[in-house]
Amino acid sequence: MKTALILGSSGLTGSFILEKLILDTDFDKIILLNRKESGIINPKIQEIITDFKDEINFDSVAKIDSIFSCLGTTRKKTPDLSQYREIEIEIPCKIGKLAMEKGLQSFHFISSVGASTKSSNFYLKIKGEAEEKLASLNIPHLHIYRPSLLIGPRKENRLTEKIFMFIMPIFNPFMLGSAVKYKTMQIENLSKSMIEMDRKVTNGQVEIHEYESIMKNIK
Repeated sequence: MKTALILGSSGLTGSFILEKLILDTDFDKIILLNRKESGIINPKIQEIITDFKDEINFDSVAKIDSIFSCLGTTRKKTPDLSQYREIEIEIPCKIGKLAMEKGLQSFHFISSVGASTKSSNFYLKIKGEAEEKLASLNIPHLHIYRPSLLIGPRKENRLTEKIFMFIMPIFNPFMLGSAVKYKTMQIENLSKSMIEMDRKVTNGQVEIHEYESIMKNIK
């Protein structure tokens, strides 16, 4: 039986993963790191409340097999660049380091298609930096997911994003060859794929998953 830790369990992807792990018989414990109590009551769940600034106490945690990192923000929600970098890079890496002391085997990180430290796009550059820093931790199995636009019932009311979520799936059938990676994807499918990937024994220490490799894990 395995123990999973979810970063960003209150977000859309994180909540999908939490919902599925609660029903998954391979996992008998789910650790949630949150800034405030979620209100979710389940015998599998252990919730640790933290502001992520002070050292997180994992003394009560026997082991951590897998981390599902679903943290994310926007420049509108987090205009302070240092706070933005903390959420996107520092927190996942900090938790990854601590979990290595608890036997961490697999780290699943949601990045973005086009992520690169050389990108002129701020968001993609930050994601690229996060990927590189996580890779430097030498986690036994680091899975990096690079979806394009994710479709799902988001809490935020962002008109432009809603328009794109309506229009972009229309173009999916026409995205072939090197353009396949830009196909839109349901958030639920991404969460399913991440959990299925956690079951597999992989050879590579760092594996990057784009549209096709993500979708082939959907059952």
